[in-house]
Amino acid sequence: MSPSLGVLAVLVNAAVAAAALLLWRRGRRPGVTAAQRLAAARRATRGLRRESSSRRPDRGHFQDGDRPGDRHSAAILENSAYGDAAGGSGL
Repeated sequence: MSPSLGVLAVLVNAAVAAAALLLWRRGRRPGVTAAQRLAAARRATRGLRRESSSRRPDRGHFQDGDRPGDRHSAAILENSAYGDAAGGSGL
């Protein structure tokens, strides 16, 4: 092996090691402290309290948002269409 190939191999290995070290340091995240975890838990608890206090006690589950769709009428119409296609009376 010639000396120039040995020098080239050492330089390539040094460059690969430097790139790996740079990527490893960039990927590390600083640890979360106990105080930061406690603050995040307080924020989440406050948000839950606000959400639960904003609901009115006299409203039910289905009155909070949109009303559920009428699934039964659509099923009757669909079945009648299949009955008509099969040569039946439908309804």
